[in-house]
Amino acid sequence: MPAAAPPEAGGLVGMGWLYALHARSSIERGHGWQALYMIDGLRDQVVALACLRHDLLAHQARGVDGLPVSATDPLLGSLVGALDDDSLRRAFAVATEALLTEAAHVDPDLAERLAGPLRAMTGGPG
Repeated sequence: MPAAAPPEAGGLVGMGWLYALHARSSIERGHGWQALYMIDGLRDQVVALACLRHDLLAHQARGVDGLPVSATDPLLGSLVGALDDDSLRRAFAVATEALLTEAAHVDPDLAERLAGPLRAMTGGPG
C-alpha cells in the first residue's frame, strides 16, 4: 500500500482551532473528561504541525520521537495531570500557545488573527 499523504498544514491549524473551541466550552461546563479529550486532540494537531515543519512523518504522529526538544518541551505543560479546573485551564493555555507557535510557521497572518480569540479563551494576553 502506498504511504498516506501528509496532512495539509492549514487543515491541522483549523482542526486545532476547533479542538480549542470545544476544550474551552467543555471546561466552562465542568466536563472534565471531555475537556481532557479536546485538549489532547488540540495537542495532536500541534504535534502533527511540528512534524510537518521538521519534515517528519505527521500521520498519526509517526515522526514525533524525531522532533527536537525545542518542539516537544513546550508541550509538556499541555499534558493534563488532573481533571480539576486549574489543571485543565493550565494545559489548555499551554496547548493553545503551542498551536499559535506552529500556526505562525505555516501562515503568520492566520496565526495573528487567531491569537486574540485563542488567548481570550484561555484568559491570556490578547
